[in-house]
Amino acid sequence: MTESTNRNEFIKVAYYYYKNEMTQDQIAKKMSMSRQRVNRILKKCLETGIVKITIEEYENQNVELETQLENILGLNEVIITDAQDNEIFNLLGIAASSYLKRVIKDNDIVGFSRGRALSCLVNNLVSVDKKNLTVTQLVGGLNAQESHTNSDDIVRHSAEILNAKPYFMYAPIIVENKQLRDSMLNESFFSQVYNIMKKCTVAVAGIGDMSESSFVQRNFMSTEEYSVLRTRNAVGEVCTHYFDINGNIIESGMNDRVFAIDFNSYKKIPLRIGIAGGSEKISAITGAVRGSLINVLITDHKTAKTLLSMNT
Repeated sequence: MTESTNRNEFIKVAYYYYKNEMTQDQIAKKMSMSRQRVNRILKKCLETGIVKITIEEYENQNVELETQLENILGLNEVIITDAQDNEIFNLLGIAASSYLKRVIKDNDIVGFSRGRALSCLVNNLVSVDKKNLTVTQLVGGLNAQESHTNSDDIVRHSAEILNAKPYFMYAPIIVENKQLRDSMLNESFFSQVYNIMKKCTVAVAGIGDMSESSFVQRNFMSTEEYSVLRTRNAVGEVCTHYFDINGNIIESGMNDRVFAIDFNSYKKIPLRIGIAGGSEKISAITGAVRGSLINVLITDHKTAKTLLSMNT
């Protein structure tokens, strides 16, 4: 077969497949060749430039960087927004809201932690045509001064927008001692909320770093607890579970005093979305990924580039 004849055959196969929308089996039968040969020809058409696939606006998006990070970090999906430092929380919230709208399904139970990025998510959330949705807190609240970033406020607003049934903890995120926490958990109201938490199908969590941790800022940690975390090189937390750069969970004793989903139940949630950006979050994001605390990451472009360079 001459090169010209060979090329004509390739062009015809490509035309049938891409223009006439015929299947490879249909082409094979029509042209009296094996399906394997059709498949090889189509691959050759792409390699030689007979067929060129163009993705509109590809250069203006972050698809390539997102895909690289997904492969390198082993994440289900990475969403990258082009956020500047002064608008990072709002743009992360917009991206997270759009992602949540895309993935949420009928009968989902969505758990929220707390933080500025999650507050911005809810501010940009839109209604979805889904049935029997439930939203719940994954952690307790802090104080009135931070009401807009508290998990109870986030759950209340998201329930209104999504037409979902809300479950509130009505408890502080941290109490004085384990005995008080345990006695409260024995109450039927709190045990009911905990059971809902454990049934979550989607977790939406901020990724805290040691520099901005609410527990560090507000002195909610004891000196001994803080010393344990520092000695064992804690870099961040998700739902009050602190970890090092390799994702190893650090037990400081503080979790005996907090109202939050337990670690084993959290790890069983199928979709665990982490929202974080900024240079100060690099180590915390890295630890959260390595420890599989998240399997979806929503971050900004600058942070994504740094994560890529650190892991290649």
